[in-house]
Amino acid sequence: MQNRVPVPSAGLRSRDAVGVAELAGRVYVPKLYNVDGDRRAVVSFLESSVRDSGGRVVYSSFSDHQVAPIYLGAEDSHGARFGMLIYPFTTTKRTTKNRPADEHRAQIRFGDPVKARNEQNVIGRDVAGVDVTLVLAVDPENEFIVGFDPLIYEDLPMGISVYYRDKHVMAADQHGWAVWERKKAGGTRRPSWEGLETLVGFRSHRLLDYVRFEARATGLGLNPGLRATLATSLMEPTSTPHDLESLFGVDAATILDIVENNFRLGVAVRGGVAEHHLEVALAKDPSVEMATPIDADGQPDFDVLLTDGRTILVECKTASQKAYANGDFKVEAQKTRDSGAGRKYMFDQFEVLAACLFSATGIWEFRFRWARDLTPWTEDPTRMAAIQRIDSSWVSSLSDLVEPEGAPST
Repeated sequence: MQNRVPVPSAGLRSRDAVGVAELAGRVYVPKLYNVDGDRRAVVSFLESSVRDSGGRVVYSSFSDHQVAPIYLGAEDSHGARFGMLIYPFTTTKRTTKNRPADEHRAQIRFGDPVKARNEQNVIGRDVAGVDVTLVLAVDPENEFIVGFDPLIYEDLPMGISVYYRDKHVMAADQHGWAVWERKKAGGTRRPSWEGLETLVGFRSHRLLDYVRFEARATGLGLNPGLRATLATSLMEPTSTPHDLESLFGVDAATILDIVENNFRLGVAVRGGVAEHHLEVALAKDPSVEMATPIDADGQPDFDVLLTDGRTILVECKTASQKAYANGDFKVEAQKTRDSGAGRKYMFDQFEVLAACLFSATGIWEFRFRWARDLTPWTEDPTRMAAIQRIDSSWVSSLSDLVEPEGAPST
């Protein structure tokens, strides 16, 4: 993202209070946190990383106010300006009894996590899309940064720890950039947080590359699978914009049509490209008379009329880039937006789940399964589990699913 933005003026209003806060003239920040002066090492490393990336720091809010988030204004070597709203957490590597020796730990906390964990800790987001929100684990000692997905950490889970290993740091040795996936467990306090997460680790000289990546990933609302695909495509440094036409397998005009014609930009683009390819696949399927996209928030993606007169609702999800050890793929079957149990789908919300395998195979192909046969959530058997294994029971076309068994009557 390369936007020329005005240099922010120093300013601060409202500390440690849910509601309107202002940081560096940014009134969209919902909450500010007092932080200790020892966070200076983290901020200094981020500022030096801007310079290592070939840019210069135009403004740093931490110089005036020791609060989080941190606002950095930067300019790259081409004169493009970046506004970064950063939630920085410190990463450490310490020898701990009964923990792996190669483990790195970042704790999501500002101040007392016990006090804050039951409060709302929603991150700031610029609705104009000029500033980029970053959630980072920063290790000044090892000069390594890990970027978290702001769509997942939208309400900061204070008190939890995120771990990664030496192998993830070493993976960045060649290009200063590494991409990996982890499975996160919700626990008793945050059961809806169960699912998959794509992490990007990078060295200081790739910071502005990461800002460009996050601007695209957040702006497009990419799910973990597509987020991993985009991050992997940016493994080598580049000064030119990424070719989204190549990434998505459709031309620019089609991408713009998808954005324009869907209900909500973030939701539309996140799943819209996969839905476009699914619509093409359904149109070619001999068992389908008509596939009608459903452009409504909270509804399945397609209302499909079969050639025998029956109708089924189809939900489209993108599979993870990472497979199980035996080669089975996995797909996260839950809502991106919602909270608590509301993120989990009820079994009667649609009849068929279509998993797009592009993130895993690089091919726009799908696997289909009846919703009634999906694994239930352990907390509530009327809802689907967040992660579903795509094994041999899934089929490669809707015809293979509906013709042998017959679709449920509607």
